[in-house]
Amino acid sequence: MAFVCFVGKVLGIMIPSLYCKMPLVDALCLGLMMSTQGITDILMWQHGSLLFLIDQQSYSIMVMSTVVLTGTITPLVKILYNPSKRYKSKRRRNIEHALPNAELRLLTCIYNQYNTPSIINLLNLSNPSLKSPICFYFIHLIELSGRSTPLLISHKPGRKFSVRSNISDHIINAFQFFEQNNDGKVIMNAYTAIAPCASMHDDICTLALEKRTSMVIIPFHKQWTTSTNDIQELSGPMIRSVNLNVLEKSPCSVGILVDRGTLSGTVSEYGEAFYDIGMIFIQGPDDREALAYAMRMAENPNVSLTVVRLLDVSKARRSTIDHELDNNMMNKYKMFAEGKKRHAYLQEDVENSVEMINVIRSLDICYDLILVGRRHDNESRLFMGTEWNVENPELGFIGDMLISSDTNCDVSVLVVQQQSFGSHDRMPESSMYVVMEQVCTVDIPRELGKVWPS
Repeated sequence: MAFVCFVGKVLGIMIPSLYCKMPLVDALCLGLMMSTQGITDILMWQHGSLLFLIDQQSYSIMVMSTVVLTGTITPLVKILYNPSKRYKSKRRRNIEHALPNAELRLLTCIYNQYNTPSIINLLNLSNPSLKSPICFYFIHLIELSGRSTPLLISHKPGRKFSVRSNISDHIINAFQFFEQNNDGKVIMNAYTAIAPCASMHDDICTLALEKRTSMVIIPFHKQWTTSTNDIQELSGPMIRSVNLNVLEKSPCSVGILVDRGTLSGTVSEYGEAFYDIGMIFIQGPDDREALAYAMRMAENPNVSLTVVRLLDVSKARRSTIDHELDNNMMNKYKMFAEGKKRHAYLQEDVENSVEMINVIRSLDICYDLILVGRRHDNESRLFMGTEWNVENPELGFIGDMLISSDTNCDVSVLVVQQQSFGSHDRMPESSMYVVMEQVCTVDIPRELGKVWPS
């Protein structure tokens, strides 16, 4: 009898859901979740048993059926329902394929107030201008403690500075000050997410999907002190798991920022900051995305960019689609840097991983920031067998090598991963999709302190 009632409730929820064109699996999961019973139902039955409204046998049957059904439904829903599926977009949301002079949308994540200066310096490096402004959303991530409800708090743009002793307020004030100093060039939107570590990436990916951002920038889980160059873990396991989940499920490109305290640049006697940026280009979409971001930074007259291309000799002889795309991107940079003395291009031919590592270590690395791609072709002779030597897989082989103690490289690193597409997904070739998305996007300021469950 209990099973028949349960099936009736599930079907009663599934049928209207399917009528509203909800996917079958989602409708089934909704029906299962809405049909479960919890502690409130058991307390109600217990109260009825004490008042002799329910006999002891009926009470035992109802409690046992609740335990069995709940114990069955919980793992079943976890298997069937995968919220990350909605994050995968078939439209280009990256910097490489963005329209020229279009607004750049970035989502930056802050784990603590020590991440704030490096993120602000990176935003300043991204060349905000009136012609191509930066609309950035930053989300302060706080791990949920106790049994409170997860929250995503939207802070109204343009509110007055708060003098309360609150970490989120201090971070918001710093970003608002940066926005005011770049009047019209930078638009800031602030959020605070209070969620458990296991679901923190959902808030990040959902916000990136809704705001149609081109890149999510997340801090690395290790931080170097500028005085002693010691490594400090910032709640390492928690931050690292969030970063890995974002890399796997993000609907747009992702950048992991390794802060070594070099993003402040060189300040001249007139108070202007000058930056030397390096970019190591090998092959693949991640390297092309990193180069596209570096080229945007290089549009700033106070930024000099040096691109070092490590050319796989064995693949250079073969013409592949990926190789042609790499060459096209490199030709764009050469045309961009032509006649500009502050930009440079170097090319080294390498045949295997040993030569590649030796070339990178021999470089005169005196930059404020180095951009690299995260993923490369493991079947290439340059990366064959290197996956076993990576301590931090979220940085890829090149990024992990640059921050390792074996390399005398005390420079900040931005590891870039371009938007991922499933094997069955087709990326639209026309830029019309990008035009449609950017035209249809409107940001509406939320009420101050508006809170809703995440």
